[in-house]
Formats: sequence, C-alpha cells, structure tokens
Amino acid sequence: MHYSEWIVVKTNEAYLQYLSKALNISVPLAQVLVSRGLKDLDEIYSFLNPSIDLIDPFSISGVYESAKIINDAIHSGKKILINGDYDADGLTGTAILYDLLKKRGADVFYHIPHRIHDGYGLTHKSIEIAKKFGAKLIITVDCGIKDFEAVQYAKKEGIDVIITDHHEPLRINENVTLPEALAVINPKTDKNSAYAFLAGVGVAFILSMAIDRKKAMEYLDLVTLGTYADMVPLNTINRAIIKEGWSLIENPYRKSIKILKEIVGINSNNIKNFHLSYCLIPRINAPGRIDHAGDVVKFFTSEDIEELSTIGQWLNQVNSLRQKTEEKILGEIEKKLEEEFNDESVIVLWDDWHVGVVGTVANKLIERFSRPVFILSIDENKAKGSARAPQGFDLQELLLGCKDLLIRFGGHKQAAGLMLYKENLREFKERICRLADSLFTDTKNVLQLDAAVTLGEVNERVVDEIKLLEPFGEGNREPLFGAKELTVVNLRKVGNNHLKMFLRQNGNSISAIGFEMAEENILEGCLIDAAFTPSINEWEGMKNLQLQLKAIRRAQR
Repeated sequence: MHYSEWIVVKTNEAYLQYLSKALNISVPLAQVLVSRGLKDLDEIYSFLNPSIDLIDPFSISGVYESAKIINDAIHSGKKILINGDYDADGLTGTAILYDLLKKRGADVFYHIPHRIHDGYGLTHKSIEIAKKFGAKLIITVDCGIKDFEAVQYAKKEGIDVIITDHHEPLRINENVTLPEALAVINPKTDKNSAYAFLAGVGVAFILSMAIDRKKAMEYLDLVTLGTYADMVPLNTINRAIIKEGWSLIENPYRKSIKILKEIVGINSNNIKNFHLSYCLIPRINAPGRIDHAGDVVKFFTSEDIEELSTIGQWLNQVNSLRQKTEEKILGEIEKKLEEEFNDESVIVLWDDWHVGVVGTVANKLIERFSRPVFILSIDENKAKGSARAPQGFDLQELLLGCKDLLIRFGGHKQAAGLMLYKENLREFKERICRLADSLFTDTKNVLQLDAAVTLGEVNERVVDEIKLLEPFGEGNREPLFGAKELTVVNLRKVGNNHLKMFLRQNGNSISAIGFEMAEENILEGCLIDAAFTPSINEWEGMKNLQLQLKAIRRAQR
C-alpha cells in the first residue's frame, strides 16, 4: 500500500534518554511508548506490568447493586434468565455468568437470540421465554442499553432486568438516557471511567468478580477470547485481563479450548494473535452469523468430552460454510464496485445478501479501501446490515446525522449495526457521503510510525523488548519503526511476490523481507526509506535479525 504521508511523534531526545535509563529500556522502545500516549513513568510502568489485582469492580456504577440483586435471587430460589448476544463477545460473557451462577446454586438458564429470526438484543421474544420458564430476573450480556421497549415490557410482566453492556448509550442533549432497568452496568455511562473500553464479556467478568472474585479468575480464557474478538482497544485494563488469560489459552485447562485447538491444528503453546484472529475466534463467531449460536455457550460450559467433540466439529463445519458464503458475496461486490463505485468517501452497497456475514465482508473491504463501508442485506421492505470504519472516522457521528432515516442503529466508533427502510437507501447513501466529506476532511492515507531509528539502534535487545508490549491487537499494534536513506543491497524476488534484500546504513547491514512487495519500484543500490518491525528469523537452527518490511518508498530528504 502507498501512503500519502509518513509521520512520527516528535519527542525530546533528552526525555527519551531519561525514560530509557529510569525504566532500563532502549531509546527506541521509549519512543514507541511515548508515541502511544504514555508519557510519565507511572503510566509506562502500569502498561508494561498490567495487573488484574488493580481492578476494582465496585468502582463501576451498578455493579454493587447488581451483585446484591443476583445473590438475593440465588438465595431465594428465584429463576434467572441470561440473555446474551450471538457474537463471540456475548457468547463468552453469557457462558461466564451462566456457569458461575449455576455453580453458586442459582436456578439459571440462558437465551441466545437467533440473528435472523429474533434480531439483536433484549426483545419481546426474550421476555416471552423468561415468562415460559418462570424467570423473575433477566441479566443481559453485551446488549440491552437501548432496549427501552423490551425492558418496559419485562417490568409490566413483573420481571426485573439487569443490563450489562458496553455499547454507546442513548444521549439526548449530551445527557445519558437509560432503560428503566433495576440496575445498569455500562462503563460508558460513567464519566472518564478507566473501564470505558471493556468489551461486553469484560463487563460480565467485572460483575462476576463482584459476585465471586476468586472463582471469576477461572474464566479469564473466555474473557480473553471475547475481548480480542470484539476488537476493543487493548489499554491497561484490557491488557491486564488478556495477559492473564492468554496463558490459559496457550496451556488450557478448559476442555473446550483444548478440543478447539486440536480441531484447527494449533499444536504450539506459543499462541500469537494470528491464532486467535484467524483460527479460534472465527469458529466461535460462525454460528451466530449463519446458524443458531446457543450451543456455543454449551461448548464452553460442558465437561462431556463426546458432546464437546461433536460441537467442536460442528463449529468447524459452520465456519467453512461461513467462508463460502463470504466468498460468494465478495465476488458479487467486486462486480458492483466496477459498476457503481466512483471513489466516494464512503462505500454503501446493498443486495439480498446473507445478513449474518455482512460485517466480516465490510471488514475485508476496509483493508482494501481504507474508508467507511456499509454492507446491507435487503429483506422485503427493510435493509439491515453492518458498518466498519478505519481509525479517524466515527460511525456513531455519521449515523446520528442520518437518524431520521434509520429504524435503529448502535455500536461503536469503528463498528456499527443499522436498519432502515429500503425506500430510504438512496438518500441514506447520499447523506452519509456528504457527512463523511464534511466531518472527516483530514482523514488521509497516513502511515503512523511509532519511532524513527537508525539501523545502528535496531538489535536483538529491541526485538526482545517488543515482547513486553504483547499481546498485540486493537489499539496496541506491533511497533512500526521507520528509517531513512537505506541502501538496497542484494535485492531479489523470492516466492511468488516477495522481495528479499539487505539494507545498509553507516556501516550497519540488516536482512529484510517484504511480503507482497515484488511490484515496488526499487532497484539494487538505490536509497529508500523503510517502515518495518524487527524480528528474529529462525532457519535451519540459525537465528538472524531480520526486518519485516511494512512499507517502502524512494528516499525523501
């Protein structure tokens, strides 16, 4: 990909030297940390040493009240329904609360809505199911914050509701407006909360900590999967959760995770973000996209090996079907883009596509076009779908500007769901493009570097230090270094479309590889600027420092 501009945060060199000495880290790592907004010693130390012991569940509004209501319900034998979302975030959160309450003696069951037949969130059907089983308390997971009508209906039927959610609440004139639930836990309703970036499963975990902190720690593997799946920023709180849970996925005690790793062929105990993003999480998400996801909760809470193996194989099969469905839709989208796309600031496409996979399709188009994408599925007189946006855009701001055209919408800055009448699609497309042009005029195709370095500063120590920043994910990507005026030596094409070379600067020479870069316009001996992540390449028992190239360009002075 070619970028209009490469930028790096400028930092006082003396201050970087101070951080380097005070924290015993290299200057390049100090620059990476400062570039990510971590500027004082305490902040940096907390980021490098995240601790789950510092999490105080009772500092979040609604947690104390909710824990008391739930404990009273358990002791009085009141039936409880957990109503969770059908994605990995909601499914893992539902599994945690269901299993924890069941083990504490609760009369508890769960309901996972069907994406197509029931729709998202707490619905009238959820209340009917609660009535059928005699539940007097409903706990939502990863939903409910905007389900005013359903909460009112539950109240009318004598059923209490506790909402646990992390989506944006309704704001009227900057004031938060909440459903009339018995209690609401959503860190986004608290001003400047350190917990505002929790996923839905993270909010459910916080409630679990308030109910039984010691027992809640056994679910950190599920919290990690759900948090990572929902692509929330990996700030200090989420890092603390994931760092603990990562080891429980690498060396699982939960039978379901052992089986899932075996099915997808992960034999290594060294789990990388690739394994979660492309192997485990898609299989957890797949049923909620094109089938019914209720058995995923059973998968995470069952101890029956035969049952787990059967569900595990089913997850694999459903994921294969999901992949084929996506490929078909992407092929159709290619044709539509050739006919309809005129380089608008926003991509808005619709057809009678499977509504369950439009979100993942939108994700793939984001990688290609670097602009907001709306993919909508037509069903009779309505269009329902998903939106995704790159950093620098705020989907909620865009959708608020079109709220008079929408039946409903919700989500986050970079991911959202929406529904509107088919007759409003053309006007919606025109308005969303105008809004994007007016609201986000400064969004360029910019390459943000974490640190500017010389090749002399890049060594094995820096590679080792990068591990201190793991796990990587949303809001905490692998560090990207930039170096200027490097001489290309021993340039050659390898594989189908890759470049391999040595880069030389002031007597220092390091091997480099650029995947899918064979078409770049560079020659042997020319000067280039390079953006890269340093790594250790292991080959036939030998270990060598190597730069993983992310972008290159002719040297610019």
